[in-house]
Amino acid sequence: MKTGKAIKRTISLLLIFALMLGIAGCGKNQPVQQPNEQGNTQQGTEVTTEILKEAPMLAEQVKAGTLPPLEERLPVPEDVMVEPDVLSLGEYGGTITFTTDDAGRWVWGPFVEQSMFRFKQDGSGEVEPNVCKNFYPNEDATVWTIELRKGMKWSDGHPFTADDVIFYYDHMSTPALNPDRSAVPVDDPNYYPTYTSKPYNCYQVQVDGVSYWAKFDKIDDYTFTVTFKAPKPDFPVAVAVDNKWMFLPKHFYKNYVARKDGVTDDPTFPLITEEQALENARRDFGKQWENYSTMGKEIGYYHWDYAIVPQLRSFIAVKDNWNKVGEVYELVRNPYFWKTDSQGRQLPYLDSIKVLIINDKDQVALKQAAGEIDVSWLDADDFSTVAMATQNTHNIVEWSTPAWASSSGAYTLALCQTAKDLDKRALFQDIRFREALSIAVDRNLMNATLMNGQSKPAQAAVPEGAFGYDPEWTNKWTEYNVDRANALLDELTEPWDRKPGTYRKIKGTNKDLEIIISIQNPQAEGDMVTLLQSAYKDIGIKVSSKVDADLSKSILVNDVEASFTLVSVITPAIRPDSIVPMRNFTTVWGAYGKWYEDGKSTANGGIEPTGDILELVKAYDAIKAAAGPSRDKIVQENVQKIYDLHKKNIWLIGFLSPQPCTWLVNNKVKNFPDNLIWCDEYRFSSMMRLEQLYLAKD
Repeated sequence: MKTGKAIKRTISLLLIFALMLGIAGCGKNQPVQQPNEQGNTQQGTEVTTEILKEAPMLAEQVKAGTLPPLEERLPVPEDVMVEPDVLSLGEYGGTITFTTDDAGRWVWGPFVEQSMFRFKQDGSGEVEPNVCKNFYPNEDATVWTIELRKGMKWSDGHPFTADDVIFYYDHMSTPALNPDRSAVPVDDPNYYPTYTSKPYNCYQVQVDGVSYWAKFDKIDDYTFTVTFKAPKPDFPVAVAVDNKWMFLPKHFYKNYVARKDGVTDDPTFPLITEEQALENARRDFGKQWENYSTMGKEIGYYHWDYAIVPQLRSFIAVKDNWNKVGEVYELVRNPYFWKTDSQGRQLPYLDSIKVLIINDKDQVALKQAAGEIDVSWLDADDFSTVAMATQNTHNIVEWSTPAWASSSGAYTLALCQTAKDLDKRALFQDIRFREALSIAVDRNLMNATLMNGQSKPAQAAVPEGAFGYDPEWTNKWTEYNVDRANALLDELTEPWDRKPGTYRKIKGTNKDLEIIISIQNPQAEGDMVTLLQSAYKDIGIKVSSKVDADLSKSILVNDVEASFTLVSVITPAIRPDSIVPMRNFTTVWGAYGKWYEDGKSTANGGIEPTGDILELVKAYDAIKAAAGPSRDKIVQENVQKIYDLHKKNIWLIGFLSPQPCTWLVNNKVKNFPDNLIWCDEYRFSSMMRLEQLYLAKD
C-alpha cells in the first residue's frame, strides 16, 4: 500500500505529465470531453467539444499577432502552477461585479493578490508555495532557499526573476543598514527610511536585543537565499502575513528609485537622484506628489492601484480610478497569468471584474436588493431585507472569523495609550477608566439598535472555538452598571454634581472630560458615535467625533485620541500588530508602536512602554526568538501570556460578539467556496481564489 506522501507524489507527477502534454498544444483547440458542473467528463457519449487552453479574448489577440502564443506566456511546463479545482472546472468569459467605497484599495486588492507564499485554504495556518515553486530551510533555519518558476512573466511580458525580489528587498524595503546589517538609528545622519512603507519584521531577527536584517543572495535567475543572523523558523509564515508581495518589477521601478547604498557597478540600475526619480514618477504616473518619500510609499506600497505598474496578479487595472465615487473600477485578466486548472487551461476564467465605487451604505443595500451586485458583503442591519429580495437570484455564503468583537456596526473602541494630551493619556491608561467606559454601555440596547438583535453582549476577547477562548474574559465588564461606572470615575475626576447638560472636569483642571473619536466613514460609524454619546452622557463624559480620511497617517504622528477598530487575530504568533505594540499601526498603541518599529528608539517620536504593555512586548519578543525543539512550547506559553494581559487590562473595549462574514453571491457565480476563514492574516477575500470563479451559462 502506498503511503499518503507517496500517493500525493504520484498524483503530482501525473498532473505534471498531463500538463506537459496539454501545454504542448497551448493556444490550439484541443478535442476533450466537456466537463459537467461537478468537474466530471460526460460518459456514454461520443460527442466531444473542442475547448481552448486559453480565453477566447486572448486567443483572438494571438491570432491578430498582438499577443505571443500561450506557451510563450506561461512558465516552462514543469513550473506552471496547477490550481486544485475548487468545486468544478470552469468556463471562460464574463464579468462579475463587486462594490467598495473610495478607500477600497484594501477591499478589492486581496481579491486579485498573489503572494510569494500563501496560506492553505484548510485554515491550518500552514503556508504553501504560490509565486515561488518551492522553499526550504537549512538545518537550523538560518538560511532559506526559495526557488522561482522558470519562464514566469510580469503582466507586460517581461521575465520575472530573482532580480525582482532582490531589487525590491535591497533598494525598496530596507532602511539604512550598518555593515553588520543592524539598522542605522533614526537620529543618525546616514539614516534613511524604507522606500515602500514601514520596515517589515519578517526580515529581521533579534540577537541580544538588537534587530538584524536578513541578507538576500542571488544563486541564479530563479533561485535566491535569505540568510539570518539567528534561526528564523517561521520565515515563510511571517512573510505571508507581513510582506506577502516580496517582489516588484525591477525593470519598471529602477526609474523611480534613487540609489541609497552607493552601488555604481550595476548598469541595469541607473544612478538617479531622488529629484530625478520624483520627476520621472510625476511624468509617468500623472500625479503630483509633494516629495520623494510620499511618492515611494504610494507607488511602492499601493502599487496595485496603478494600471501602469506590471503585476503578477490574476487581474490588472485598466485605469487609475479606484477611488472615484460613482465610477466603475475595472480589472481585466492578466494575459501572462501563470496558473492553469487541472486540464491545463490558463486561469483566470473570467474576462474581468468590475468594482462599483459607492460610499453611501444605503445605496449599496439598494443595489444588493435589486440584484445588481454579483458578490458582496451583507451587513447585519440589511440582512433580512436583502436576503428576502434576492432569495431567487443569490445565495448566502458564510465564512467564519477570528474577530474579538463585532466588526459590523458595534465596533471595538480603542483609546490611544500614548494620547498627546497628557491628562487624557493618564485617564486612558487607568484600568478604572476603561472599566467605567465598558460598563456604562447597555449592550442589549446596542444589539437591538445596531445589529437587529443578531448579536449578544461580549467583551473584545478571543472568540469561542479558537485557542485562548475564555468565557470569563468574554463576559468581563459587560454587565450594564451606570452606578458603578460613576463611582469609579468619582475617584478619577473632579466632583460632578450630575446636572443634565454638564460634564465631568479632568482632575486638577477646568477642562470638560471629552473623548474625541476619529472616524473614517461617518455613515458607517455615525450610529455608534451617537449611541456612545448617549451612554457616556450619563457618566459625565462628552463624546465627539472628527472625520479623518487618512487615519493611518494620523496614527503615525500620534495624533489620535480614540477610534473604532477591528481586532481579528488568528494568533499573535502569526500576526500580532493589533494586540501587541510592534508597529506604528493601530490607535491603541500609538507611539509605543513607533518606538518598537524604530528599533526600540525614542529618537523619532516613539515612546517606550512600561508595565503590562512592556510585558506584551517581551512576550512577543520571546515568540520571535523561539527556536529549537522547545519552540512550540515557548510560543504557546507566550501567546497565552499576551491573552492573559489583555484579559486583565481590557485595552480594547468590545461591546458585542462577532458575527460570521456573510457573502451575497449570485447563483450564476460558480466555484465560490464556503466555510473559509475571513481574516487579515489569510488576506481576506484572496482565500476564495478569484481566478477560479466563473459564470454559468444561461
